[in-house]
Amino acid sequence: MFKKIVRITLLLFACTLFVQTCTALTYSGGGEWAYSEEITIRENSGTNLVNYQIPIVLNSSNFDFSLALSQGEDIRFSSGDKQLQYWIDEWSAKKEKATIWVKVPNIAADGNAKISMYYGNPKATDVSSGSSTFEFYDDFSGSGLFGNWERFSTGGGEIKISDGICNIIVPKFHPEDIASIKTKDEFPINSIFVVKRQKVTTGTDSRGPVIMQGFVDPQKETKNQVLASTELENENKVTWILQNAKSSARYFPSDLTNVNVAEGDWYTMGVAWYMEDEFGKIAWFKNGVRDSKMDLAATEEKNYIPVTDMKIYLSANTYSDVSDNTGYGAFDYAYVRKFVSEEPTVMIASTRTGSEEAITTVEPVRINITPASGLMTAIRIFDTADYDDASIVELKESGLNTIMLLTDDDNIWSLERFVKTAHDNDMQVYAMIFNDPKSKSDEDNSVYVRDVLEKVVDYNSKSLSAFDGVDIALDPCSEDLEEACAQNILLLEDGREIAGNELAIAVDIPSSYLLADLAGVSESADLIILQTYALDTSNPGTKDEIIDSVASKMGEIRGSEGKALIGIAVNEDFTTDADVQNLLEELQDYYSKDTAFMGTSIVVYTDYEEYSMVPETTETESKGIPGFSALFAVAGLVAVSYGQRSQKKR
Repeated sequence: MFKKIVRITLLLFACTLFVQTCTALTYSGGGEWAYSEEITIRENSGTNLVNYQIPIVLNSSNFDFSLALSQGEDIRFSSGDKQLQYWIDEWSAKKEKATIWVKVPNIAADGNAKISMYYGNPKATDVSSGSSTFEFYDDFSGSGLFGNWERFSTGGGEIKISDGICNIIVPKFHPEDIASIKTKDEFPINSIFVVKRQKVTTGTDSRGPVIMQGFVDPQKETKNQVLASTELENENKVTWILQNAKSSARYFPSDLTNVNVAEGDWYTMGVAWYMEDEFGKIAWFKNGVRDSKMDLAATEEKNYIPVTDMKIYLSANTYSDVSDNTGYGAFDYAYVRKFVSEEPTVMIASTRTGSEEAITTVEPVRINITPASGLMTAIRIFDTADYDDASIVELKESGLNTIMLLTDDDNIWSLERFVKTAHDNDMQVYAMIFNDPKSKSDEDNSVYVRDVLEKVVDYNSKSLSAFDGVDIALDPCSEDLEEACAQNILLLEDGREIAGNELAIAVDIPSSYLLADLAGVSESADLIILQTYALDTSNPGTKDEIIDSVASKMGEIRGSEGKALIGIAVNEDFTTDADVQNLLEELQDYYSKDTAFMGTSIVVYTDYEEYSMVPETTETESKGIPGFSALFAVAGLVAVSYGQRSQKKR
């Protein structure tokens, strides 16, 4: 009895040393956890989140894969004394990357929640569970669908499950042949339906089958629908099919984006269906990345998005032209999780046992650098003295949604009220870091940029109105083009390390920049701003001139899967707004289907000239630059006009 009491006492003592491991990590194969990380989750949507699924993304910058088991079997999560359910989506110790979905009990609106991650236990067994983590999960590991799904087919359509893959097959080329499955369970709005999928063509028609994924009415699929339809070879046409029986509204928007994945390659597609401002909204994700071109929202006039509970749905169809477009959609897994438009962000702080000091790293979760409207309309502001609260409201009402704000090493905290007012009006603010115009030293621009960037990061860690990103102006590469561009790449690599991955980085690319170095910029930058203007030159001023001037660079950015704004200069002494209005509309129309195009950035040329270290004796005259005096009034006309035209097209 005495020995038993001693053992119990020692056990209780051990628990007090590492209480969370003892009380929370109940699902294990024995052993102890050597390492732990504290994870902070910040809520961004203003909504109390309950049992919300959060992605924990690990890589070499925030996690040592050599300290965990080869497949992450020893990973555990807890909140207080409760062990949390999780599912390992991806784990590659060789590539040093992993994505783990964790079900977090509570995250207060606009607040922070803390959870702990444990690893480093060679005796632990795998307890990853998709079915316990998500609202719905199926990895098709069984031989049939009858447990979770209802099935339907015509014209010889088939549904087959083999080796953990569900194949939905349309084997005949007869008009409107179909094979489909939908869940027995229903799901509420504020959900996202994700599948890992591929398309396979078996007929002579290279377009292959039409595959649909999304939400449908529980009784009749065509009554209420939120479906993403993919067509053509490599699924290069993606459209929405929307039906709201309550409002008797049906909507078939035109081709909005593309998958562009070769047949036989796996990828994930997500269809998000959520409510905001009392109307239904939808979003589309490829490999976890939201494509803003697919963002749609119902309105009173076009209330085509239903909000009643629905079932999830997958189908493979033939075309109506009776071509031999047979084939099938293959699905590796499917899940439904909760969704809000502004999803939480994640930060990891390391407190590894045996470490001499805590290591703090930031999760590589990018903030959403694209406003809900889908395109950025940015303005550069070099001096806030002329902008009171009413002016910022006017900027927002005019259609501008992003401000690039000149920031130096002395004025950061004086900008906090401006940034807060902009945020209160749903405008993003980037800290714009230019060369120091007042510097009389011969230090290169990179030293100044690094110094200001460090101050921005420090400000963001303490301020209630943090910058949404930084906009770094690169050296124009005017004296030694090749050497300067190479130095810029090093500067951006350092900038990414300083900023971490939570802070978006935009980069100004001078018109003189070497084409070959753009891919290197894309690796470190979230957004590239292509300047079409330069000092003391004749700048392009028409749509065709601007498109031609950036064509090769846009192609390079597109090839590296980067994102770009096209920057144009305007003159402040023009009293008419027609040139600017027409130009921005033409650019938006021309690039409407370009996945790399994120919008436009405008600058008053005289402001740009003043802050670009131009000698006072130098006089420049820019030709062919449209301009205006009332900048926000013009931008408003552009935004309203473009929005109306977009609605008409839809």
